[in-house]
Amino acid sequence: MDAVRELPPISLPDHDFDHLVAFGLAAFQRGDPNAAFLLTELERAAYFRNSEASSDVVTLNSQVGYRLDDEVSVQARKVLPPTVSVEAEDEVSAASRLGIALLGLKKGDRMPFRDDATGQEHVLEVEDLAPPAPALEPVPFRPFGRLLR
Repeated sequence: MDAVRELPPISLPDHDFDHLVAFGLAAFQRGDPNAAFLLTELERAAYFRNSEASSDVVTLNSQVGYRLDDEVSVQARKVLPPTVSVEAEDEVSAASRLGIALLGLKKGDRMPFRDDATGQEHVLEVEDLAPPAPALEPVPFRPFGRLLR
């Protein structure tokens, strides 16, 4: 397994960023051991408007193919929002260490992360990704400006 010398840049759509920050802060207050990793990754993330959605970065609900520790086989998973239950083997939560490590990466990026359950260090490499399917229901407008007055 080749070492990763620099962390790859990450970017997320602003809707995902907002959702993950809110989740991460609440998880940190609950004592979730993955919250610090999530918040650290979000601190270094750039974000863009949802309307400028990029299909070349791993976002919530993306289907991503990756290699773990330079394995020959490629694993494929859908990255679920942290508030959605994982119900299948081909899904991963954005609240898990693997899910957090995948967020915001592009094809070819390599990202190190530690599996706290086993204590092992891993490196994943994004092999391919498909953009998330369009939402079936529109996301309601969030009037943050009115809440701050």
